[in-house]
Amino acid sequence: MHNVWFGLNPGAFNFRHLNGTMELYFTHQTVVEPYAVPVQMPPFPKHIFLNLDDIAELPNRTLVDIMAIVVHLDTIHRTMWGTFRKIVIMDARWSLHTIKVWGDLLNKNALRWALANENYSIIIGTMFRRFRKQECLESTDHTTIHFKPFHHNTHYFEPIQKALVARNDRQFAVRYLDEQRRR
Repeated sequence: MHNVWFGLNPGAFNFRHLNGTMELYFTHQTVVEPYAVPVQMPPFPKHIFLNLDDIAELPNRTLVDIMAIVVHLDTIHRTMWGTFRKIVIMDARWSLHTIKVWGDLLNKNALRWALANENYSIIIGTMFRRFRKQECLESTDHTTIHFKPFHHNTHYFEPIQKALVARNDRQFAVRYLDEQRRR
């Protein structure tokens, strides 16, 4: 777009469904040229939390992007709002955290979640909502999950993955979930 000029409309409002005290209108002819080149979106968000303890300082219901290792899948729970599963993840500082994944994000990726759990895979999750009461991150309608991403920060998780595979014991994650339930 170019040659865009706005002015205040001194007369009656033409668009009454808009809430506001002023209305703008075009004062000159505006030229809009079609954009033929496809818009290139980055495959992953720019700011990803690798240390999930930093999220605790954010306001409630803040949307965050995370990178972590899948450590344990809890059983599937059914509520009147739909199905969800709590998933224990480990961040780059070896801290355990819980995410709650709802509905389609869980169902459409069932095999990927199972493989991620089995192999201690790295995931990138975008647009998770922080819930202070439940002390977890919860998926939204706009959340996306990338399994085994090709990302420049995955090298932080390689030693953690090797240690988890060598240990091959998930009891620490089960105990973590039990402690979370008791709170």
